[in-house]
Amino acid sequence: MNRNNFRCLAEIMSVVQRSFESTVVNINVHRLLFSSLLVALSVSCDLKGDTQRPALATISEEAKRAAALVEPSQIEAGLVLIEAGPFLMGSNELTGAERPVHRVHVDAFYIGKFEVTNSQFRKFCDDTGRQYPEAEWSPDGETSLASFKGQAAYPVVGINWEDAIAYCQWLSQQTGKKYRLPTEAEWEKAARGGLEGQNYPWGNEEFDSGGRFRANTGSESDNDRIRSKDGFLNTSPIGSFPANGYGLYDVAGNVWEWCADYYDENYYSASPEKNPSGPGNGEKRSLRGGSWFGGPQHMRAAARLWNYPLIRYASTGFRIAMTP
Repeated sequence: MNRNNFRCLAEIMSVVQRSFESTVVNINVHRLLFSSLLVALSVSCDLKGDTQRPALATISEEAKRAAALVEPSQIEAGLVLIEAGPFLMGSNELTGAERPVHRVHVDAFYIGKFEVTNSQFRKFCDDTGRQYPEAEWSPDGETSLASFKGQAAYPVVGINWEDAIAYCQWLSQQTGKKYRLPTEAEWEKAARGGLEGQNYPWGNEEFDSGGRFRANTGSESDNDRIRSKDGFLNTSPIGSFPANGYGLYDVAGNVWEWCADYYDENYYSASPEKNPSGPGNGEKRSLRGGSWFGGPQHMRAAARLWNYPLIRYASTGFRIAMTP
């Protein structure tokens, strides 16, 4: 029984005791009734405590089945077809970079059901001789992501934009298909999962509403220690949280995902309505989705971020797209 249980029992026992002191009852009946109350209250308080405990993430059955998709011999990940059509892109509630909300039409495309994994990226490195990225992370002296590269079903991290492009080019050569990174518009349409005007891929509820975690996230300072509350201190295996309406996993949280576009915070004010692909030039590249390290606000479907194409972070990976 936890501390709250004892506190609950103590309060009720005090009330019952005062009631009995003012009433003449047979001592045996007194004891029997009091013992029954203790048992009933213990169960009641335990149940109450259970409803207040947040439910940690558990690996879904689909994620377990997905293990077969991330073996070194399996270089092509599962893809989801996103049908052509319009959607509302952006948000008027975040920074200026996400404004204004505007309607965009995107042609049909395929996008990875999961983020690219260590196993898949390892095959690429083995075939091409490219150095496997080393992602160091040990600000608290507890954990280093360098050891995560041996975890087949975890998303690869420490990826810069050029790594992601090189992987897509290699995969295209291996398969004869047109693999690439998604544009920001494609990524946001896919991440929204068919929901119009909602904050997150699952709707408007916060990621931990009701004690049910919907994504792997944290805060940069981690002052509130939310990184481990969802069951994972750092990255999580692909598919550990529910999919969105299109069947895509981890489009919110886990790792930031590179997009093809150059980044311009003012791009939305002049972007074309059909198939926007970002500015024609620039120094920065776009990132989407938030991560285990970024704050929860970055997991909104419209949230934008950028980085320089050669920078590597332990919170950055990618997801592939494919032209039909």
